[in-house]
Amino acid sequence: MIVQRFVKWCETATSTQRAEGAAILSRALLDGRITAEERPGADAALMLMLDDPSPKVRQAMALELADGRGAPRAVLRALCEDNDSIACIVAGRSPALSDDDLIDLVATGSEALRGAIAARRLVSARVAAALAELAASDTCITLLGNPGAEIASISYRRISERHGEVAALRGALMARDDLPSTVRQTLILRTGQALAELPMLRNLVGGDRADRLAFEACERATALLADNIGEAEVPALVEHLRASGQLNVAFLLRMVCTGNIDLFAAALVRLSAMSDRRVRTILADGRQSAFRTLMTAAGLPVASAPLFRCAVAVWRELATGRLSVAVEDVPQVVMQRVAGSFPASQGDSGFDEIMRFLHRLAGETSREAARQHARQLAA
Repeated sequence: MIVQRFVKWCETATSTQRAEGAAILSRALLDGRITAEERPGADAALMLMLDDPSPKVRQAMALELADGRGAPRAVLRALCEDNDSIACIVAGRSPALSDDDLIDLVATGSEALRGAIAARRLVSARVAAALAELAASDTCITLLGNPGAEIASISYRRISERHGEVAALRGALMARDDLPSTVRQTLILRTGQALAELPMLRNLVGGDRADRLAFEACERATALLADNIGEAEVPALVEHLRASGQLNVAFLLRMVCTGNIDLFAAALVRLSAMSDRRVRTILADGRQSAFRTLMTAAGLPVASAPLFRCAVAVWRELATGRLSVAVEDVPQVVMQRVAGSFPASQGDSGFDEIMRFLHRLAGETSREAARQHARQLAA
């Protein structure tokens, strides 16, 4: 009966009146003012209004039905397939849409529709994964800025892989507290690459120096990242660095010189396939032959063993009270000891490169200590 009366009324009503009627009917359905006996007729009337030639009518339905859990699912799905101005209202708000519904819409809908889904009050990990795989960078930025979005590690990685060249997206990723350290490190490299390719920088300092500056900035940023991750994240970061070829002598020497012995040990465990206990015993005992064996097993140059042994010894002396220096002075102490212990190596290109690295590292740590002191004085 409702359907027949409604259809007859629609024949003479204006589009504005039909929109008002659609809104009233939708509101009555959600408010429970329609009885169980009347419900099938009301649902049928709403289905008929989906074919109304005026978008104002369908928009009125969308605005009323979007926030209700009792809206007819078939009507909601049909509205989500309407033009974007209507579909985005429902897709972006309706709690009656399931994850499967939303994933289908991400796969088949427009970018505007994906953006509306990314901005929903709550976005499940499954829906976020679909967006990470298919959405454009702007939509992914919306998703990353949504505190109600649950984003899995693999989705972070896919967003980074697909859109890591977009500076605004890199910033949105970095702003997420739950971003895995492996993805953060990848973003460090992408940012360094973008820095090195800046025409202004390359014209100012030259291509080679721009590349070197970017590399050194990435090296420092990765070391800072490694210093600030939780113990549970260390194995994943170590494996990421190993797989990307970044666990080289310079990086490991930076780790041990700046006191990140845990990551240094974890890296040697991963590279050498020795047990954690065995590696830490070698580092604690400091025996020369054991260090050489460890370096060989880790695939590192045997010539680097004395360098690492010297750096670890400085920290061991510092821990036991046999050495009294500021933490930021450790690279300088290591440099002095290496230079004094291997005078015959001076002039060798490899040795000189290591000494330049230690000199640069000593300068970095001293400058950072000065900055921290200045900040404390200003506080």
